[in-house]
Amino acid sequence: MDSLVGAVKSASDDTDKNNTLIWFTGDNGPWEQKCQYAGSVGPFKGKWQTSRGGGSAKRTTWEGGHRVPTVAYWPGRIPANTNSSALLSGMDIFPTLLSLAGVTPPSDRRYDGIDATNVLLHGEQTGHEFLFHPNSGAAGQFGDLQTVRSGKHKAFYITGAAESCGGATGKQQLHDPPLIFDLERDAAEETPLEAGTPAYQVVAERIARRREELLWDIATDQSVSTADYSTDESAEPCCDPRQAVCRCHPLGRGWELAGRNAHTKGRK
Repeated sequence: MDSLVGAVKSASDDTDKNNTLIWFTGDNGPWEQKCQYAGSVGPFKGKWQTSRGGGSAKRTTWEGGHRVPTVAYWPGRIPANTNSSALLSGMDIFPTLLSLAGVTPPSDRRYDGIDATNVLLHGEQTGHEFLFHPNSGAAGQFGDLQTVRSGKHKAFYITGAAESCGGATGKQQLHDPPLIFDLERDAAEETPLEAGTPAYQVVAERIARRREELLWDIATDQSVSTADYSTDESAEPCCDPRQAVCRCHPLGRGWELAGRNAHTKGRK
């Protein structure tokens, strides 16, 4: 990947360096099941979860699961050696690129992303006031609202059920009232605010209002995709080890032969 990204950057620098934005970002945290090969979550350990079993990295909404760095490169437009703590999302790439290109998106639909032009070009530190994180399959149903980020606070409605390095998944739990963490004081998400305290109530009420607004917006949105995600067995790759698209794991020498063929072709 280093080589490929470097090749893209070199091609850009050699052709139209001052008129090309390179926006590089991760999409999730380390794959915890790969243990020592997974990578590091740094201080974002999700200790509340790991102390009860289960993972807190990829496929979760703990900070170690989805908090990733972004590098934006545009000589002459983005000041070098600067950083921003603005709360952004991958959803913001689309509206930002449209804005930079001078394109106005259709007005008959709603967009969850924001225009981050001022963050990239002018050092603005303000991003999303709220971010809503759906479940990605670790616990409950895909798409269930699992976590809400509000400034420095983060509320969990669902926890658990993501596999850790040792194979434990932790018990799926629903939280009502939600667990709320102060990420400025507790980046490891170890100790939630005590429910019932004034500090908790202020944050919980603010998040609850915006959560209800979001759920109503989703329920009344007329532009929801109606794509057909069913699969056709005739279009699935076969398990013939002589085919490059084989993604199955048949027993015996067929798989070994396919592996050797793949490596041989790679060397050529």
